[in-house]
Amino acid sequence: MIHFIIPGRPVPKHRPRVGKHGNIYTPQNCREYERTVGLSAKTLFPKPLIGPVALGVKFYFSRRPGDLDNYVKAISDGLNGIAWQDDRQVVKLFASLKRGSPERAEVVVQQVVNN
Repeated sequence: MIHFIIPGRPVPKHRPRVGKHGNIYTPQNCREYERTVGLSAKTLFPKPLIGPVALGVKFYFSRRPGDLDNYVKAISDGLNGIAWQDDRQVVKLFASLKRGSPERAEVVVQQVVNN
C-alpha cells in the first residue's frame, strides 16, 4: 500500500474545451494539477503497477467543493503511466469530500491480489 499527500486545493477535471480553430484541449489548470499529482507520486512508484489496483482518495477543503467524481478523475488521470499503466486497472475506488485545513488530497494506491 502506498500513501501520499498532494498539498493545495484539489482541482476537478473539467470537460475538454474546443479552441478557436476547432482543436480540443484540457484547460491549463487541470493539466497543471494532473502534473502535480504525477510528480507527487513519481518517486513512490519506480514503475507502474501491473494488474488490478485499488484507489482511495480523501479530499480536504476549507470551503464548499465541486463534484466528487471530477476530483477523482483528475487524480486518476494524473497517476496514469506512473502508479499504473492505464486507469482501467482501477477496480476498486473509495473517495470522500471532507472539511479541513490545509486543503489537500490524501491518496492511497494498493495492488489488488484477489479481485
